[in-house]
Amino acid sequence: TQFGGGKTHSLALLYHLATSGDAAKSFMGVQSILQAGGVSEIPKANVGIFVGTRFDVLTGRGGDDGTPQRRTPWGELAWQLGGGASFDVVREHDAQGIAPAGDVIRKMIPNDKPALLLIDEVMNYISPERKTKYAGEMYNFLMKLSEEITGMDRVVAVVSIPASELEMGADDEADYTRLKKMLDRKGKPVIMSAEIGRAHV
Repeated sequence: TQFGGGKTHSLALLYHLATSGDAAKSFMGVQSILQAGGVSEIPKANVGIFVGTRFDVLTGRGGDDGTPQRRTPWGELAWQLGGGASFDVVREHDAQGIAPAGDVIRKMIPNDKPALLLIDEVMNYISPERKTKYAGEMYNFLMKLSEEITGMDRVVAVVSIPASELEMGADDEADYTRLKKMLDRKGKPVIMSAEIGRAHV
């Protein structure tokens, strides 16, 4: 979404619902959400969050705080979803900057409870990534992830991309268009604020 479109608030709501479970029923407004969705229970979920403005393309996260260094979005998501066991599944993919696929993605997502992957500010990561030897791998990961979780139970990925092409260069526009087409084909676009935002589930 553009600024003020409600994207971050929507993702924050999903995070608190997924990490609070049934305790979230007491939160203001949640009962009306459950009614509208025809849902009676809120299961706790493993949650992984990736924010493109907060994850450096070259240095990633960790490595100096007692946690392993995660150089890629898939390494970061695996670490958040299942700690060391999940990260070990994609450790080599993370080290080489190659997006995992198939059974590797399945194994990096623990199946002990539902899983929610919140992926935000994708274009802010793809733009600098384009200047590295890993160009295109974020797109490849999102494509492979969306294909794989289609056949998985209790796994949802929410990917937010801007609905406006303002202030994008030609390369950004090309990547945005390609990403949007892929996500529209694989998921369900949800407009979170009329005419200014969309997320894909």
